[in-house]
Amino acid sequence: MYSPPRNIRAVALLFILSSLSGTAAFPQSVKFIRRAADPLPLANMPLGRAPCARDSGSAVLAPYAATPSTGDVNSRCDTPLANVPSANPCKPSSPAQTGCNAPRDMVQEELASMGKPGQKILRARERVLEILQTGNPCSAWFREKDSNPAATFRTLSFTVDRKGEEFVLESRNPGDMSIFRNPYVARVFQADGSYATITINLKGAFFSPMARVVEVQKGGGPWSLLGSRVLGVGPYQGDSMHAQILALLHEFGHLVDLLPTDEGDQDGKSVQNTNEVLRFCRAEVESKARRGAFSAAR
Repeated sequence: MYSPPRNIRAVALLFILSSLSGTAAFPQSVKFIRRAADPLPLANMPLGRAPCARDSGSAVLAPYAATPSTGDVNSRCDTPLANVPSANPCKPSSPAQTGCNAPRDMVQEELASMGKPGQKILRARERVLEILQTGNPCSAWFREKDSNPAATFRTLSFTVDRKGEEFVLESRNPGDMSIFRNPYVARVFQADGSYATITINLKGAFFSPMARVVEVQKGGGPWSLLGSRVLGVGPYQGDSMHAQILALLHEFGHLVDLLPTDEGDQDGKSVQNTNEVLRFCRAEVESKARRGAFSAAR
């Protein structure tokens, strides 16, 4: 049990006697009690809510922050504090990006781990993104099918076909004209769209400037090696930045269904599609390729 101190009992008795005498002694009694019974266990507790005043100097807690209007630093203010969230500098809409961690580019990280082939794809990918995310005839052409071609292209992944075609096939038609069929450069599924995969042939013109030629016999006889032949993508030599940028733009054209399918290059459709890409993108392909060569030289 809790027992009050002895001096409090004496004060209480004196208070009763004063009340019986008929005098209005409440004010003096209260003062006397506070002096005689100091300190009471609850003597320093505020009897009501502390008056509060707005603190106009606080930018974080405004407009709901409040501080005691008295000079007592230990007084409490019963007005609830509401934190106003500050602007997030890392939001895409915010111009201030200092100190923010850029979102991870998983495709970029994967390509960086693939050795030299991955590095070549990565450099060409960066140039294509520069083309697609700026205003130019090439990006405008892709926007006919995709309102944000750069965003779609950024989602694409890449794989290297290390067991792909490696020979240039030479055959002769009835008119004794030689026809050459180069190893495929890259392939995708038509109109596959976002998050598709571009497969690139390690032995094709994306990575190789030349390939061996074999003669294909009409009757299905054994192949005969006939030396080597220069590879290219459109007018550009294989394993060049021009060829690599053009190859990726060509495949992206299939992914957004801007170019018709040209599997197997039947009737020269692949060449026709490459020429169509060049019609809109040649200036940007060559501009970005020169910029990449300059950056590498530095």
